[in-house]
Amino acid sequence: MKKVLIIDDSSYMRMFLKKIIKKDGLYMFFEASTKEEALESFKNVKPDIVTLDLNISNVRRDGIDVLTEIMNINPEAVVIVISASGYENYKDECMALGAKSYLKKPFETETLSQILEEYK
Repeated sequence: MKKVLIIDDSSYMRMFLKKIIKKDGLYMFFEASTKEEALESFKNVKPDIVTLDLNISNVRRDGIDVLTEIMNINPEAVVIVISASGYENYKDECMALGAKSYLKKPFETETLSQILEEYK
C-alpha cells in the first residue's frame, strides 16, 4: 500500500484530493496543513507520493520552503505541486527543485490520475 502525504491548508482540498487518488488504487493517506506539520509528517511517514499546495500559510514562499526541505531530505521524493492561480511563476522553480509535476487549480481529475499512474 502506497503512502500519500497531502499538504494543503484547505480541508476541503485535502478531502477532494483523497477522493481522486483513492479511485486510482490502494493508498494510505496522511495530511498536513502547515509547513511544520508537512515537514514533520514527511520525516515520520516517509510517503511514496506527496501532493503540495504552495499556499499553505500567509507566507507566500512556505510551499517552496517545504519542497526544498523535502528534496534535501530525499532527493528522490515524488512531489506533485498542485497550486492555485497566481503561483504559475513558481512552476519553473518547483521543477528545478525536483518536483515531478506541477498542476494549476482547477485541474482535470484525469490529469492527476495520469500523473499518479506513473508512480504506482
